[in-house]
Amino acid sequence: MEDIPYSTLNVLHTLQHFVVERAKTARHFIKKSNHPLSISDLFIEEMNERDDAWKSAVSGWMKQNISFGIISEAGCPGIADPGAEVVAIAHQQNTPVFPLTGPSSILLALMGSGFNGQSFIFHGYLPNKKDELFPALKRLEKQMLTGTSQIFMEAPYRNIFMLESLTSCLPDHTKLCVACDIHGSSQRIKTMTIKKWKEEDLPYYHKKPCIYILGK
Repeated sequence: MEDIPYSTLNVLHTLQHFVVERAKTARHFIKKSNHPLSISDLFIEEMNERDDAWKSAVSGWMKQNISFGIISEAGCPGIADPGAEVVAIAHQQNTPVFPLTGPSSILLALMGSGFNGQSFIFHGYLPNKKDELFPALKRLEKQMLTGTSQIFMEAPYRNIFMLESLTSCLPDHTKLCVACDIHGSSQRIKTMTIKKWKEEDLPYYHKKPCIYILGK
């Protein structure tokens, strides 16, 4: 909660309607924020991938000029997190959109990397099979040489696989930043050459949230 700006929380506390990634954790978050209304007085729609009923509800709110907020699980809505589809619907219905400041692991990692923040690409998740991953990493390295920082992520339980793949297929002089557990108790942000990463304690990163960046 301490990572959410007061200005964003103040807007949160004016809203009664929400569209969320997961209803259970959204309710917990809203309650923890000391929302002035009880949870039973709120209208919460979950962005369910298997059911489009929530879209009708959200469109109805827009038609009634009801203000509502988007809440994702642990990131920044619409940036590698659900929410973009809701915003697209808002634009289609000529409904005003107000993006609010909040933490984004992608931008925080880039800020802490020392790499080019003027030109960067976020690739999301890369292939999870070695025969597909290695060529993908080679492509990112080639794009990185143009000066564009290459950002990607991996599931925490696959960090060791990703780090071993990076150190196996990329040249020793290539620079890699791993931003681990940003703002968490075990935060570790390091930018080093692949040669140095080969000496790193890789098990430290097991099952911790990480963002990876290749850059110059």
